[in-house]
Amino acid sequence: MSEDKWIVEAQQGNEAAVELLIRHTYSDVYRFIRWKIHNDELAWDLAQTVYEKAWAKLDSYQNEHGSFRAWLMAIAQNVCIDYFRSKSTRQAELNQSISDEITVDEDFLEGILLREEVKTVYAAICSLPDDQRDALLLRYKYEFTFTEIAAITHEPESTVKSRVSRSLLKLRELLKQTKPNALSHPFKKGVKK
Repeated sequence: MSEDKWIVEAQQGNEAAVELLIRHTYSDVYRFIRWKIHNDELAWDLAQTVYEKAWAKLDSYQNEHGSFRAWLMAIAQNVCIDYFRSKSTRQAELNQSISDEITVDEDFLEGILLREEVKTVYAAICSLPDDQRDALLLRYKYEFTFTEIAAITHEPESTVKSRVSRSLLKLRELLKQTKPNALSHPFKKGVKK
């Protein structure tokens, strides 16, 4: 059964279809929230909130206005905005290391260099303004179209295109300014100490 059929079935109250939709979309929703919140447990809680809100208004979803994933991401975006606006909560550990999420099968020194490069790119992306970072993430990580991103962020498509373009230019500048790690050259394959 396809996602469209699952949606119709879910709108008619079929709990199995709801479960299939959750399984099919959960990892994208969770990772999107995790990227914005930087806290595993809180991202899990907020993802649950996204699905609660989605199921409460599932009858209002219409595929003519964009994909189901884009609709869920718009809800996730709004849940994150609500979280950040809430006075009773604080954002948890903004600079949590991503090194625990990286696994490298190559030799140990190559793994260290790869982690450092990823950390550099991650830090550069994190330094972008929120709107540019979100547009970049939605476009290149989740591969949404500009139209879908516009629906998720509630912005005109031209604004989204501009943000993605500006974020790429800014990212390029930031990475050019980053000085190469002094340790990177001695550890390249074929080079002895």
